[in-house]
This record gives sequence, C-alpha cells and structure tokens, in this order.
Amino acid sequence: MVQDKELSPPKPKSGQANLLWAIKLVVTALIVSYIYRTFRNEQKGITDIGSVFATIWSAENVPVLLGMTLLMPLNWALESLKWQSLTRKIVPITFLEAFRGTLTGLAVGVAVPAQLGDTLGRVAALKSDRRLEAIGAALVSNGIQFYVSVLAGAAGWLYLEKGLDISETAKMAIRITLVAVLLLGPAAFAYRKPLTRWRPRRSIFRKMQQYIVVAGTYTAREVSVATLYGAIRYLVFLTQFLLALSLFDFAVSAAGLAACVSLIFLAKTLIPAVNVLGDLGLREFTALVVFASYQLPPEQIIAATFLIWILNVLGPILVGIFLIWKYKWKKIKV
Repeated sequence: MVQDKELSPPKPKSGQANLLWAIKLVVTALIVSYIYRTFRNEQKGITDIGSVFATIWSAENVPVLLGMTLLMPLNWALESLKWQSLTRKIVPITFLEAFRGTLTGLAVGVAVPAQLGDTLGRVAALKSDRRLEAIGAALVSNGIQFYVSVLAGAAGWLYLEKGLDISETAKMAIRITLVAVLLLGPAAFAYRKPLTRWRPRRSIFRKMQQYIVVAGTYTAREVSVATLYGAIRYLVFLTQFLLALSLFDFAVSAAGLAACVSLIFLAKTLIPAVNVLGDLGLREFTALVVFASYQLPPEQIIAATFLIWILNVLGPILVGIFLIWKYKWKKIKV
C-alpha cells in the first residue's frame, strides 16, 4: 500500500537530511539577506522615517492600525483557500496545510527569482508523493492572481492615465501590454483542454506535461471559485493599503487613492521580481510616480508602503522561515 509522504523531525545522520539541512540554510540565509537589504535601503531612502511613523502612533489611529493588522491573516487565508481548492484534484489538503504551504512559498519566494520560489515552497510543503503534479495547480493559482491584479490595474490606469507624468511612448507601451494580457487570460482558459491531450515525444516534455497537465483539467466552476478567492483577496489588500494611506489625511478622493494603489500592484505584477530595486523598492518607486500628480509628501507615501510591507510580507516571511526549518521529508513506504 502506498502511503503519502509525511513530515517528521530531521535525522542528522542521513545524507539526504544533511543535504536538506544545507538547502534550508542557504534559503534562510538568502531570506535574511533580503530582509537586511530591505531595511538598509529603507534607512537610506527615509532619513526621518522614525518621525514619520511617530505621527501615526496615536490613540485615535489604533482602530485603523488594528484593522490593517487583522486584514493581514485574512489576506493570506484567502490565498490559502484558493490554493486548497486548486490542489484538491491532486492532493486533498486541510486549510491549515494550505496555509502552511502558502507561507512557506512566500518565504522561499524571496530567496528564489520570480514565482519559482513560491511554487517550489508550496509544492514541497505537500505531504504526498504526487506533490510535483501540483506544479500546474501553482501555475493556475498564480495566474489567477496575476490576471485579477492586471484587470484591477487596467481600471486604475483608465482613471489616472491622463494625469500621470510619464512619456507618451511609455503610456502606449502600457496600453498595449494591458490589452495583450487581458486578452491572453480568456484565451488561456478557453484553450486549456488541449493540454490534457498533448502527447510529447521527447522525455523532457513528457515529464513537463506530467507536472502541468492538471492545469487543463479544471472546470469553469473550479476556476471561477478560485478567481473569486483571488478577487476578494485583492479587495482585502487594497483596503489595507487605503487604510494605511488614511493615516496621513491626504486630500485625495477614495477613488483616486484606490486607482493609485491599483497601479502600484499592477507594476509589482507586471515587472519581474528579479530587479535591482527589490520588492519593496519597486513598490515605493511606483508609489512616488503614481502619486506625483497629487503633490503629496513623498516620505509619507513611502512610510505607508513600508508599513504595508511589514504587515503583509515581513511577518509572514518570518513564520515561513520557521516552517521551513520545522519539517523534513520521509521516504515513501510501499
């Protein structure tokens, strides 16, 4: 009888355990390096960040700060529900297992370029010998969130396009990119079925097909449910960002602020993670560009962005590091 792989405490005398320990050490070092560089760059970018934050640490702002904090677990819970719903075709998992995989993926994601780290972290956390087949589920999950962000970002772009201080060439490039991506989403959904009938001749493509074929088996209802989770999740972190901006009493309408935030998320979605700015630096740079027309204090815009990063990224990453070190894989018993 084939049993699922299970997680257990590491055995130091095993060669495989030593290799896994080394991998964990490297990944952890990369994550810690990412956190260190982020804080170091932040100190260079905001010389008086302490005084900026001091203005919002007041009793009247406690409800807003509390609301932002409570939205953080809701944000990742929704992502976990989306992941759980998509992995059901391969490996039925509980919500807690999905939550653990999501946070592990987030932590590994800052150590490995683009979405590769997130996918590896999620798949590795599954307790099954079929875990590699979930690569297709991870691709669908990330693809859905990608499309939701682009769709919302396109709405924000239409609202703010005329007021943005960027060249016409750049605006045209953004328009073309948005139209192409928005058309690609429905096309990918409509033509997902042929993936299940693909019979490649070369072994490397056969192996690849085995891992991603699940992406073509999802029904319209299953994709719709996952998309609903993704859309609600987007509204959650949009609300969270708006709450952060509300701490500074900007004289900008709620619609204007929402449009600006949607463009910040759009830039983070479309621009590859491998960049000299880093995740937080990219968000801050985009925030300064999209808010420039409103002539708002840049240090307050950056402080709001930094606060969101601390809540939504830094906290979950630290939990993810703990999860990376807590478990190791056992051999499959037949």
